[in-house]
Amino acid sequence: MKTLITALSFLSLTTATSLYAADFKLQNIRVGGVGCPSELTTIVLAPDASSASLIFSQFESRVPVLNAGPKVSRNISTLNCNIFLDVKVPAGVKLDALEVAYDMRGFTTLDRGVQGSFKSFLVSKSGLGTESVGSRNPETLAERSWFNTFSNQEEDFTVSALKSIAIPSQCARGSATDIVSIRLQHTLSSQILAGFESQSQGSITMDTSDIKGGLRLRALTSSCGSQPQTQPGRNCRLVRVGGRTQQVCI
Repeated sequence: MKTLITALSFLSLTTATSLYAADFKLQNIRVGGVGCPSELTTIVLAPDASSASLIFSQFESRVPVLNAGPKVSRNISTLNCNIFLDVKVPAGVKLDALEVAYDMRGFTTLDRGVQGSFKSFLVSKSGLGTESVGSRNPETLAERSWFNTFSNQEEDFTVSALKSIAIPSQCARGSATDIVSIRLQHTLSSQILAGFESQSQGSITMDTSDIKGGLRLRALTSSCGSQPQTQPGRNCRLVRVGGRTQQVCI
């Protein structure tokens, strides 16, 4: 069976807005899970906090599982990678949707009788009233499955998808609590089917190290409340004066 060297996985997160893009920020980004433990993950935040890069290592599901505990099946390997991020919404703006674009690749080497899958979910969102809208169940963003029961298989694969998820928020009023918190989860799994335990093995590796922006997030927003519209050709920003939010244009 071909030996695999797990490459670094690169995920790029970006935000963009139709208005006041410079004030829209990603913050408090963190990761966790056996698929991307924090000590093996590097998070690089752009100077203006409008984007971030996440570099993972060892995102690979392999069966049979080595060093499995007494209560853990050696024939099933499931890796979860959780990504948490906060989106700071500027005053006079509301969040409309989150656009998620995947452009990832990987490699599978599966013996006969081994199956596997990659799935990505929006698990939850909260803040500015977003927790009360839409489905309360995890929403699938991207997935890929392999059912291998007849012959050995080696395959380079890609996961490409573009999805816009409605996350309508309340209008931000310039408070420190004008934040929408989002949790995403990636799950990579492989399993040896019954009857093939003694002779089969398999591995699925996510490898996006040489693809620019394996995962891209874009926040779609619009103005709200009594916020005046920006005049074409002018550079405008929101400031707090005497406890009130005002727009200053130059």
